[in-house]
Amino acid sequence: MVGRFPAVALLAAALVVASAPPAAAAAIWDGDAAHGKGVFAHIGSECAAPGSVTAVDDPEHGAVWRYDKPAESRRCESRGIAIDGKEHDFENGSTYYLGWRSKLSSTVDNNATFQWKSYGSHIQNYPVVLKVIDGKLSLLQRQPDETRIIWEHPIAAGEWHSIVLGLHLSDETTGGWVEFWFNGEQQTFSDGSKRWACRTFDSENHPKWGVYGAEGDDVVNEIDALKVGTDYADVAP
Repeated sequence: MVGRFPAVALLAAALVVASAPPAAAAAIWDGDAAHGKGVFAHIGSECAAPGSVTAVDDPEHGAVWRYDKPAESRRCESRGIAIDGKEHDFENGSTYYLGWRSKLSSTVDNNATFQWKSYGSHIQNYPVVLKVIDGKLSLLQRQPDETRIIWEHPIAAGEWHSIVLGLHLSDETTGGWVEFWFNGEQQTFSDGSKRWACRTFDSENHPKWGVYGAEGDDVVNEIDALKVGTDYADVAP
């Protein structure tokens, strides 16, 4: 009988562990507007006056980022993310998920509302970009030798849409991949797949949110729930 109690105790402990809820997902970066502009690595000339990046109050989502690009400006963007006051370096071979909500004041054609932008010595200007073309939010993937629209969906001005972009980083031609969720649903790309194989890393890459292009038009992009993590559950708006 004496030897029976340790076994019972072990069984009870195992049942507690087995029934415990899974650990909550955790983002590696939280770019919520309530945290201030220090969440970004750079703004400065990326959104020069009279453009502005400000935190404003949205009746549905609370504090959100407002990227205000006037007609006379070429761009109003933020570049890169800062963690503990330092710009985060995205690493070749790693997997990241970027999540946010976006509401555009206009669906005029633009060059980008999001860029996975290349810096340093590179051969891809942007491996991945989101932009508006003919009233459709369009996801483009740029290989070293071609650029393709791999997904598109009609949108209207004044609508909130949630976005998650999954990126496995690789400087090999088809060593990386892209996954994409729109309004909570994983999307199918133009080739029928849900994971687009491509080159996603080029020397140095950083995310850029806001508005680029649409010169001659005032465009505001409000962005909320900005997060970067290593799993979809880390960042889903």
